[in-house]
Amino acid sequence: MGVIIQILDLAGTAAFAVTGVLTGINKRLDLFGLFMLAVLTASGGGLIRDVILHDDIPVFFKNPKYLLTILVVLLISCIALHSVRKLGRGLQIFDAIGLAVFTITAAVRASQLEYPLIGILFVSVITGTGGGILRDIIVNDVPLLFRREIYAVAAIAGALLFLFLEARIRLLPAVYISIIFIVALRMVSIFFNINLPVIRAKNEKMKL
Repeated sequence: MGVIIQILDLAGTAAFAVTGVLTGINKRLDLFGLFMLAVLTASGGGLIRDVILHDDIPVFFKNPKYLLTILVVLLISCIALHSVRKLGRGLQIFDAIGLAVFTITAAVRASQLEYPLIGILFVSVITGTGGGILRDIIVNDVPLLFRREIYAVAAIAGALLFLFLEARIRLLPAVYISIIFIVALRMVSIFFNINLPVIRAKNEKMKL
């Protein structure tokens, strides 16, 4: 089971690294900027997770496979730059995959450590969204977490689904179903433009 979770973790790392590279390309960053944005996006959530769960050394620093995965993503993106620019919704797709994988792998670890429900949800959401938050802040965008989009809600719903399934079926099917659910929920909300309501003042401006 540990091997499967690590593979999923690496897949999430790769997915978020792609979003970091794509965002960096769109923002016209240089090669070092692309690398740093990919690293921070891919590792941010996992580092937060490991700190919260009191791992002695975050897995990103212990296992070179994570950095290698990011370097491979960066290399492929640079070689296939013309194709990467044409991905269109690719950023949203890869972001949904990263969100789903990191949310559920964090839920698995927190559940195994017997965290209470609120703790599992907190760790799951902060892990799933942490890398994306860092990415967006660095390039001066409003993080998806704080926009109208179904983002944190998708992570919470997926984590709750995992906890429901975990008590009723085997662990791996529960993990896979929950990951697919989050990705599907994100893509459906994007495709059909389903968003959370926004509170607006009558004059559209609120002065403090």
